[in-house]
Amino acid sequence: MTTEHYNMQTQRAATIGEANGRASIFLGALSAGLIALGFYGRAGHGAGTTTFYILVLSSLAFLGVVTFVRCLEISIDDWQFNVRITRLRATYAELVPELADLLVAVAGHEQAMAMLTPRRQPFQRMLSVAGSIGVITSVVIGADVGVLAYGLHAPLATALPVGVAAGLVMLVASIRFQSSRWKGASATDPSHGSI
Repeated sequence: MTTEHYNMQTQRAATIGEANGRASIFLGALSAGLIALGFYGRAGHGAGTTTFYILVLSSLAFLGVVTFVRCLEISIDDWQFNVRITRLRATYAELVPELADLLVAVAGHEQAMAMLTPRRQPFQRMLSVAGSIGVITSVVIGADVGVLAYGLHAPLATALPVGVAAGLVMLVASIRFQSSRWKGASATDPSHGSI
């Protein structure tokens, strides 16, 4: 049991490392892309400028979407490992009753910090790595759509609301997708199955 506990803790550490790595790659690419757009920004309003902007923003949007999806999967995996570790701790308490008070106190504190508390659920998910990447990606997609509209000779007063609307649609879609994946994971809670 101790070996299994150690293995799951190692897997949790790996999920956290992967999520941080993917987020760093995305944010680094986003920074580089925005700097490139800033340097190119004085080129004027033409087909070449619009094409360059769309290529950069579309690439960043793609990277953001795949980073969001993978970070969400990683987050769910991490939660499942945590649930399995909690079950092992309960087993320790059954096997060695003297540990029960210590393990219950720690488990209670961890439960208070859980992301899946109903009252805080919508906002807490946006604080996760996946949620943050989803928000940033929605902004990038909105900017991409706004640039496309502006490049197709829509007035700025039209292109801006179109971009904002596209960004909001993507934000709602990312929140719904995240909620749906968490509900699916909760329905197949590993604490009800075997370790």
